[in-house]
Amino acid sequence: MTEKTKNLICSVAFLAIGTLIYFEATQIKVIMAKDLGSGFFPKVVGITMILMALLELILTLVMGSKNGQATEEGDNDKKGMLLTVACMLGYAALFDTLGFILSSTIYLFLQITVLSNDKNRKLPLFAIISVLTSIAVYGIFVYLIGMPLPTGILDF
Repeated sequence: MTEKTKNLICSVAFLAIGTLIYFEATQIKVIMAKDLGSGFFPKVVGITMILMALLELILTLVMGSKNGQATEEGDNDKKGMLLTVACMLGYAALFDTLGFILSSTIYLFLQITVLSNDKNRKLPLFAIISVLTSIAVYGIFVYLIGMPLPTGILDF
């Protein structure tokens, strides 16, 4: 199977999954009138999946695939995918114990490091971005939206 065929199949599959997620999210009833509702975030995820799948589909159809891709690039992609899955599993496992801020900071730092290459790897910058992003998201959820997040060992 060619790389173009694989990309087309994946694009169509993610387009279908995103559509299903969005459709199912519209079935979630809103309990409070002023609340965004429990279906808001799943709708955002569904729309994002649909848009990304459409973008990949268009790029695959317009640009095609490079036949001479190096196997090293494919190996790096597989390694990055496995490390990403490991990071997400670790994040889910540590979320309740460490709390949102610590687990998110660790996850973001590791994920940014996995996605960077040796040329653009700046660990102090990644650490600052991870800490500030986690604190900002925590503040938005807890203080602006009023949705408590687990504090874990940082019980304050």
